[in-house]
Amino acid sequence: MNSDIVIQLSLGGQDLADIRNLRFEILRKPLSMPISGSFFPGDENESTIHVLALHHAELVGCATLLIDDSPGIQLRGMAVAKKWQRHGVGQRIVESAENIAIEKGKNLWCNARFAAIGFYERHGWNQSGEFFEVPIVGKHIVMKWTRTLVKIV
Repeated sequence: MNSDIVIQLSLGGQDLADIRNLRFEILRKPLSMPISGSFFPGDENESTIHVLALHHAELVGCATLLIDDSPGIQLRGMAVAKKWQRHGVGQRIVESAENIAIEKGKNLWCNARFAAIGFYERHGWNQSGEFFEVPIVGKHIVMKWTRTLVKIV
């Protein structure tokens, strides 16, 4: 794990240009989708929290936590720059999301791409329901993480 990575939280509309650019490069461009596909409803909500992984002020990873009145927080748009993948950046982002869920007394869930299931399972998340297809993007499944009383990081 890289100790030069700093996790920072951003609220609502802050830092959205950088977040959307990283989402585009990692999640949409490889599928030949337009950059508009990296704009998610709720990104600018005051209650939305963006988890940023920074290396010397450069955004190298991100995830968005959509928080509303429901019992769960949706994690979405998680992306890690190619050269930073498999260096613990995603783990740091997920752990930060889990700690936020604990603080808010909520559980987490996401629509995980088929290729990401193992990542989430290694972090204590469980599959829920049946696989479903997201047009252009591919096979997904809902993954859930249930908060515990104490999270040690």
